[in-house]
Amino acid sequence: MQKLTSRERVMATIEHRAVDRRLPFTISCHETLAKYGEPLLRMVREAGCDFFDTNTLKMPEAAVMNRTTDVDMWGCRWNYAIAGKGGVITEAPLEDWCHFASYKMPAVPKVAAADIEAAAKVGEQYPVWGSVEQFFQIMQNIRGTENIMMDFYTQPEEVLKLMERMLTEYHLPAIEEQLKLKPDIIGMGDDWGTQTALLINPKTWREFIKPAYRRMVDLAHQGKAKVWFHSCGYTREILPDMIELGVDVINPQIHTMDVAEYGEVARNKITIVPDADRQHVMVNGTPDDVRRHVRGMYGKLGTRYGGLIGYVPMEP
Repeated sequence: MQKLTSRERVMATIEHRAVDRRLPFTISCHETLAKYGEPLLRMVREAGCDFFDTNTLKMPEAAVMNRTTDVDMWGCRWNYAIAGKGGVITEAPLEDWCHFASYKMPAVPKVAAADIEAAAKVGEQYPVWGSVEQFFQIMQNIRGTENIMMDFYTQPEEVLKLMERMLTEYHLPAIEEQLKLKPDIIGMGDDWGTQTALLINPKTWREFIKPAYRRMVDLAHQGKAKVWFHSCGYTREILPDMIELGVDVINPQIHTMDVAEYGEVARNKITIVPDADRQHVMVNGTPDDVRRHVRGMYGKLGTRYGGLIGYVPMEP
């Protein structure tokens, strides 16, 4: 049997046509490298993964890890109580709808000839990846979470206007730009769950959010890219919707849900990249606990022909 490249293995797994039992996997280090430094970096480089060359990993920039305040490209001011960690927004540009008409969406990042050349080189071994900013998360950021949650019921017309501008002025053009890379995968995502339920009524999600996602997913598919969607929290209620939209890969916080039941619904319809239990087992478990946890979880997902990608999340 001819040896597969990582790209071939990943794409075969997503398309449920895997030819052997070796599970492709990816790694995320987040800010963990900043805490454990070069020893961890060497370990990750030696382990490798199927989504990128781990030898290209570098230590996080000190300026990023030490920042205490920042203004992002959407005009949101962030404060970081703990340097290097997720911050909180203290100023939202659309906290008052009166600023909507004058609000300017950020410029869409352009893909240069050098980017296209680099992507082609990556594709010789690894999947070529494109990505687009979160959608609902940006709505929360620029309007304020409490405000946008109320707006669905009190000012739905304004919500629809905001979504249309985001789609036409940023998200859809950004996907079009990323498609110049000829990516295998376009990454999207929004965190939709609490620990026990969806953030909003599923009916409201289907009325407002699903049509916007459909336009983004359809555009990515028109460019021959698979869609990879990340979402933390309890999202079981919209899993059939994600399948119906044509999302190819889902990266859920699966231990907020019934893993076996989730796997049954997803099987042969969508590929799962399950997040290990970072709230309990990965934090408090022994190495043997972690092994049992991962084997038990993976045993309930996917098939012998694919539908499952391994994920190694590293948290400090």
